Amino acid sequence: MIKHIFLDMDNTLLNSQGRISYQTTKFLREIKIPITLVSARAPMEMDFAIRNLALRNAQVSFNGGLIFEKKQSEKAKIFSLPLEYADTYKLLNLITINHPDVSISWYTRNMWYTRKIDNGILYESNLTGLQPELLNNINQESLKNNPVYKIMIICFDNGKLKQIAQKINGLSLNIAAKFSGQNYLEITSSNATKNNAIAYIQSSKDLKKSELAAFGDGQNDIEMFKSVGTPIAMKNASLEVKEYERFITLSNDEDGIIHGIKNYIL
Repeated sequence: MIKHIFLDMDNTLLNSQGRISYQTTKFLREIKIPITLVSARAPMEMDFAIRNLALRNAQVSFNGGLIFEKKQSEKAKIFSLPLEYADTYKLLNLITINHPDVSISWYTRNMWYTRKIDNGILYESNLTGLQPELLNNINQESLKNNPVYKIMIICFDNGKLKQIAQKINGLSLNIAAKFSGQNYLEITSSNATKNNAIAYIQSSKDLKKSELAAFGDGQNDIEMFKSVGTPIAMKNASLEVKEYERFITLSNDEDGIIHGIKNYIL
């Protein structure tokens, strides 16, 4: 019996318009199995989903960099692992100088920052409904006092984005750069992973691996799939991700979450 479900958000729970369908919302509010969102998103970008689904247990943001629980209007921090401030400073300057044509932004616990508004930022704003704060002056002291959990690169040239990912992962830094979508490369602490977050929640609830299920579509979901007994890939998932699935459900535009839970969990 599955006792806990972990859901990726973008291209999994959310449809192509970045929304949760009415049917999926209604279905998830009615099932009795606890649900944890496990996303690369910041907590503020997850608020609408937590509210709409009436989730009360621990949630995972920044690919595992922050585990929190909604307490009335506050988000109680359970686990926190931001990027090292020296790594953040080096990466922000390195990417800005060497790749001025890609979109780069970064997230603290409660804020989204960028140096300029470009097509990538506009694309992300359209999906999330949020606007970043412009910030040009970056120094190590400010990053130390206000830790960054995620650096996000958006590039509509997938080949170039893969080259950037290879270069970044080749640096001697305590980081991990993974794709959360075809045009998204997201950088977090090397220990901020979805599987570590799931292990934390599994231990706190005294659950077995066989009692856990997960839905996902992207490269950053592979480690999550390895951590649960029932990994379910969306039909729109990449071939790389599907190598680790136990089942394949319908796409994120076909209420694949409902289909997967009805057919492979309940």
